[in-house]
Amino acid sequence: KGTKAPGARATTTNTWMIHEKALKEFERGVGLIQKQDYSEAREKFRSIVVSFPQEKELVDRSSVYIRICDGLIDRKEAQPRNPEDFFYFGVLRANEANYDEAVKLFDKALQANPKDEKVHYVLASTLALKGDRKEALDHLKDAIELDATNRIYARNDPDFEPLRDDESFQNLIHPEEV
Repeated sequence: KGTKAPGARATTTNTWMIHEKALKEFERGVGLIQKQDYSEAREKFRSIVVSFPQEKELVDRSSVYIRICDGLIDRKEAQPRNPEDFFYFGVLRANEANYDEAVKLFDKALQANPKDEKVHYVLASTLALKGDRKEALDHLKDAIELDATNRIYARNDPDFEPLRDDESFQNLIHPEEV
């Protein structure tokens, strides 16, 4: 009556312990991603896939993280080769708040194509965030001259917040009020 086989409890305990070990490895892998140690993180996730195949959900998640790590490792090692690459790498650096590196990349893109309005615009927003007001305004002016739509974008772009109180900025985005 109501008695379990002697091995049932041990199996449950072992399953729980395996799950705990797999979960700890997974957490270590996520921690390594947060530290941007993608190679080591990838190895943690690979060890889960190999060592804990019975943990389907963690294996599935680990497989996704392995692909993410691969992409991040490739991105770190990849080097820009053409004006579009310089632009996109610049955007990545700006999004990481690495404004100095972003500006260098945007400058290289502009050397190849000095009339690229999108590069002027994003360079202007990056310079605004960096605190280089005059240069930001110069590039925003160029972006607007090349495509007037950039005026409307700049009105609502939070990246230009540092310039909102600047009269030159206001004149650029609201010429009808001048």
